[in-house]
Amino acid sequence: MVPQRILNMDRKISDQEIQYVFDHLDTLYSGARLRQYLRTDETNPEESVMFMPLSGNPLDSRNVITINDIPVLFPWSNKKRWYSVEGNRIYFHHDILKSAFYLLSGYQEYESAELDAQGRFPWKSSIQNSLGITQKPVVNYYFEVILEAFDTFSKLNGLDFKRKRAEAPILFLSHDVDKVKKYTFRNLISEALMLLGIRHDSSSFSTRLKSILIIVKGILLFKKDPYWNFKVMAALEHKLNISSTWYFLERGELKNSAYHFSDKKIRKIIEYLSRAGHEIGIHGTIESSEDQEAMNGSLHRLKTVCRSPVTGIRQHVLKYNNPGTPKIQVHSGFAYDATLGFAEQIGFRNSYAYPFRLFDFDNQRPMDLWQLPLNVMEVTIIQYMNVHPASILDIIHPVLSEVTRFNGVFSLLWHNCRLDEESMPGIKGVYEGVLKEIMQLGYISRTGQQAIDSFRSLYSLGVH
Repeated sequence: MVPQRILNMDRKISDQEIQYVFDHLDTLYSGARLRQYLRTDETNPEESVMFMPLSGNPLDSRNVITINDIPVLFPWSNKKRWYSVEGNRIYFHHDILKSAFYLLSGYQEYESAELDAQGRFPWKSSIQNSLGITQKPVVNYYFEVILEAFDTFSKLNGLDFKRKRAEAPILFLSHDVDKVKKYTFRNLISEALMLLGIRHDSSSFSTRLKSILIIVKGILLFKKDPYWNFKVMAALEHKLNISSTWYFLERGELKNSAYHFSDKKIRKIIEYLSRAGHEIGIHGTIESSEDQEAMNGSLHRLKTVCRSPVTGIRQHVLKYNNPGTPKIQVHSGFAYDATLGFAEQIGFRNSYAYPFRLFDFDNQRPMDLWQLPLNVMEVTIIQYMNVHPASILDIIHPVLSEVTRFNGVFSLLWHNCRLDEESMPGIKGVYEGVLKEIMQLGYISRTGQQAIDSFRSLYSLGVH
């Protein structure tokens, strides 16, 4: 049972929580160790140190202050600057460590009981929404401030200090394989139920009627199914020097997929994609987000048909409950999870543009699982934000710019069933244009596991 004071956070962060922040911060530089010179209490004024105050106050959005467009969640003073230099000492004016911990650790989701209709932590309840910072990786900015101060401190005191920077930002392109067939009687019945209002849907009557007619025509004329487009997508990515990750979803009792991993066509396409240099991951069923047995069984069945290692997962419909879901994933032996993005809004769910680990509040240490945060999902833009597909590139540009600024990882999810020209004329051109634009910005393509490996290799950071 987690102590109530930890959940309320009306306290100073603990040594373990400070170390968690430094586990991530220490990866970004080499030389003298920052924590060796950091003090959180006033000390001998003649000692060469960096003083950083710790706040015991809970988060109050009314008291948040902003410095250079970056919010300070736990301000210590009314000063509108991050720190001051006095002789060979550095004095921070605000609790940046607790601010970084709050956002990065997953604290707000651990503490919150609010869920949307899908059982997810809703964006509207997030601090990112209330402060208008969803599209800004605030933790990266905090770390920049701390490292800038430490650089100054190192020069004043003759210490070795060197920043580490990736050579280029990474594109992590992924596809959730929810549907592989459009022209089916199952889809026809589903569309009819929505048309009749028996099943809820926000689309207009004319849109639903059009969908029914398209499906009927496809069935009667034995048309090529637009959802079975794996080789077309793989060919486009090959042309652009992109390798992607495909998360396959098993058929289950709840609203999951309509196929089994053991289906002959599924087995063959998994083998084809794997041989073409793409990564195969699992799209965790709705059940698996809360059921260890369901997770283990589904993973075992995918491994039975997939020759390459299955190390990554993204939960279906982004259903992810902290701490239950990550603990299930850890017990199943996954290396990384790629779920953490808001369904309703693009941006940074944990306010960070690099891979990271959540905090295990029960055991007061980092989770033994990497997170590849999800920045952009096409469903978010088209369905939740109700933006026309032609404007997608303009919509994602602010997020893309932030990732580029820090040479981080830009995670783009595009479903195979969302490249259907019948439903969205011109969508294939939009998709190709988005990928071309990203690669022209100097991004390098990595699969999910490759992105994690690149990060760990660059920064020499392992799970400990």
